[in-house]
Amino acid sequence: MKFNELGRSMVEMLGVLAIIGVLSVGAISGYSKAMMKYKLNKQAESMNMLFINAFEISHKLINTSTNGAAMHFAETLYKLNMLPDGISRRNSTYLNDIFKNDIWVFAYPTVYGLAYRFSSDNNGLEICRNLLNVYKEHSGILYNAYSQIQSQSEDGDTEYSSNTLHGDAYCDTSKNKRCIRSLTLEDFDTLCNSCLKESSGCVFYATWK
Repeated sequence: MKFNELGRSMVEMLGVLAIIGVLSVGAISGYSKAMMKYKLNKQAESMNMLFINAFEISHKLINTSTNGAAMHFAETLYKLNMLPDGISRRNSTYLNDIFKNDIWVFAYPTVYGLAYRFSSDNNGLEICRNLLNVYKEHSGILYNAYSQIQSQSEDGDTEYSSNTLHGDAYCDTSKNKRCIRSLTLEDFDTLCNSCLKESSGCVFYATWK
């Protein structure tokens, strides 16, 4: 007697599983890209709002900083409910953004400022572009913006280098003072890559008076 064979062969089943696997990988990749785009947009929005709030509050408080010691505003911003969605308080000095990178808002006797420390992250370039774009948007009220890059010398000593840009009222191209408002996307990438290439650490500052 002959019986009709029901079901599918092992080869057919493996083929179906392979197709499902390819589709799953594509879906996960698409989801990851969408999530990263969302995080970058959220970071740009929250950093812009944090800058505005920091500028506003800095001129309403008595500056108690002394030479060599900064005054920090993380606790004050938190208690006044002035931390934007996407920014959290890590402690009395540091804030964190959606990527868990450190931010601090500070005052010295002559300037106020906001600083952002980059971690070793594969998306550092996009994060850095967001930050510089915020600084550029507010160049009219900035004194300067600069990076502080930490590296190790051949002798094992810690060395620091920086790239300084100036706000609208302080930039003078005739004196080689570069203007924040004139930055292009190419300039963003040059500044960001010089900062991010050092695994020892890099911080971008923005200051105002």
